[in-house]
Amino acid sequence: MTRCLVSVFFFMVALALSGPSGAQGLFQDGHSALLGTPENPVEVGVGIRIDQITSVDQKAENYGAVVVLRFEWSDPALAFDPDELGRDFRVFDPPAFVRHAAARDAVVPAFVIHNQQSNRWVHESAAALRHDGHVTFVEKSSLTLQAPHFNFLRFPFDTQEFHFEVVSVFPSDFVHYYALDQFSGLGDTLGEEEWILGNARMLASTTTGLSGNESDQVSLVFEGKRHLTYYVIRVFLPMLVLVLVGWALFFLDEYRKRIDIAGANLLVFVAFNWAISADLPKLGYLTFLDFILQCMFLMTGALVVFNVMLRRLKVSGREDTARKLDNYAIKWIYPLGYAAIVGYAVWAFLMQS
Repeated sequence: MTRCLVSVFFFMVALALSGPSGAQGLFQDGHSALLGTPENPVEVGVGIRIDQITSVDQKAENYGAVVVLRFEWSDPALAFDPDELGRDFRVFDPPAFVRHAAARDAVVPAFVIHNQQSNRWVHESAAALRHDGHVTFVEKSSLTLQAPHFNFLRFPFDTQEFHFEVVSVFPSDFVHYYALDQFSGLGDTLGEEEWILGNARMLASTTTGLSGNESDQVSLVFEGKRHLTYYVIRVFLPMLVLVLVGWALFFLDEYRKRIDIAGANLLVFVAFNWAISADLPKLGYLTFLDFILQCMFLMTGALVVFNVMLRRLKVSGREDTARKLDNYAIKWIYPLGYAAIVGYAVWAFLMQS
């Protein structure tokens, strides 16, 4: 009864994985072989090594990678006599290996990449079979992967988490995954200049597979931090200059000139906001940099209104009152206001999140 149910499940999986693209996956046929038993599931080692990061798209929340996948397992049904063959191993391409394993009624542990978003274009792949039935499958491919764990609350001081998730097609009762840590991690030359990538580790877990049952999953998880020098030079330094220009306005006696310069600053902040938002998705929350920019925008707008008010006081003959308010703003309101904004932003966005 168990073998019958498993055979039906394999047939459904074969239908699900079949398709016109030959670049999609490892084993797209040959799923009729019985894969282990609940009492003795097949133990499959999984290694994930990313050699290149081809792109990181923050707006789409995905990244491109060139990856080397490695699978190892043993099946006595695949053993052969090395003396008869003349060597200790045989090498197959994936379709030939599937046919060879199916002829032996042997295990063929198929997999899917859980967070894959694009076609997986296979560069090279091969299966090596040792005389004792030990199989090593290696594939080098490129693809685009979803990155749903991105969180931009601390942007640009955020640390993002990237995942590469490999899930067994078959339930955990039949195939069990474990991590091959020695064949996993990040390459030395990833080709990614915007991010500092590291802290790679392999995580084993279970998830709902194609069958609707719990399937084993092995994930390569790594983290990325931004090169802050770029943001210091391109964003924070110009912002500091604009703040100092706004403060310098208080030393002009001509209120009309103040209003003109403050109005120009408003336009600069609008341009800043558009430039930064172009790199991020349409978020439902404020980031650290958003908060700073919006507060600076409000402060500059208030500066225009304040100088208009001072101009009205001077025209109405209350120039002494205007000068007192002006002096108070120079010494206290403007500098302490910005200090409060930055202090709150650091506390609320960088220290609490």
